[in-house]
Amino acid sequence: MNILVTGGAGFIGSHFVDRFLSEGHVVWALDNLRSGALANLNPDAGFIQKDLNDPALGAELAMVRCEAVFHMAAQIDVRVSCREPIFDAMENIVATLKLVEVGLLTGMKYFCFASSGGAIYGEADSGPHREDSPEEPISPYGAAKLAVDKYLHTYAVQRGLKSSSLRFSNVYGPRQGAKGEAGVVAIFSKRLREGRPPKINGDGLQTRDFIYVADLAEAASLALRQEATGVFNLGTGLETSILDVARNLCVMADADPGRVEFAPAIPGEQRRSVIDPYKAGRVLAWSPRTSLANGLRTTYEWFAAWKDRQ
Repeated sequence: MNILVTGGAGFIGSHFVDRFLSEGHVVWALDNLRSGALANLNPDAGFIQKDLNDPALGAELAMVRCEAVFHMAAQIDVRVSCREPIFDAMENIVATLKLVEVGLLTGMKYFCFASSGGAIYGEADSGPHREDSPEEPISPYGAAKLAVDKYLHTYAVQRGLKSSSLRFSNVYGPRQGAKGEAGVVAIFSKRLREGRPPKINGDGLQTRDFIYVADLAEAASLALRQEATGVFNLGTGLETSILDVARNLCVMADADPGRVEFAPAIPGEQRRSVIDPYKAGRVLAWSPRTSLANGLRTTYEWFAAWKDRQ
């Protein structure tokens, strides 16, 4: 099958590219390289350097005529979305709709969207959120992801498009950027390899549901194989505090776990975020395979080995 992965030179997208290539698909990666890097990209993939808002996008996709599109490209900084909500909407809603429209004109049969399990549901006050939990985003970023989920439902009703929205929890793993508001695992790993202790915003007792990136790629493969439709939470259903992550990484880096630094809390940051992956297990036959301990070790080792590249 011909597959297009947007953001294919980025953190999550490049792992999707690797997975689909390993299964014998023809894979094209589309990336504007604003945050992605060619060093992440599998050389066996085709590459299209284009922005989703480029008027020439349609002509490019008409040539490759991909049957399935996995849309991983996005504006991912929650703080940017709060400062510039219109910009965020253009990048995360309007650009996605343009991609869907172009795809429908160029042979696309299946569309998979990188949604968000953390930003859409809001605070996890009463345990892991399910797909039918109240959707109460507290940032424009979360609102944009939810809007696309709803748009894809209308495309199914109006145009017959088969699509899925994969609501990721907090993703971590090799190739993750450590700039700006990237994942804490990447930020902590970079500081540790430089001989600096992790720095936590707030008391560190805020919790997240950490999912290893290769496990997401497996879920995407299963969704494609079944042409699964609808919304799926992809997480572990387990909460881990930011402080525990920092201390575990310190041990892996042979650093003193008591040297963790603290900074002022980020206003409006969620205290708890955790999602229930039961539906993905039942429908996709998917479950996360990578323990947090193994995933953290693999990630830190990658950062240590690639210290001149990140």
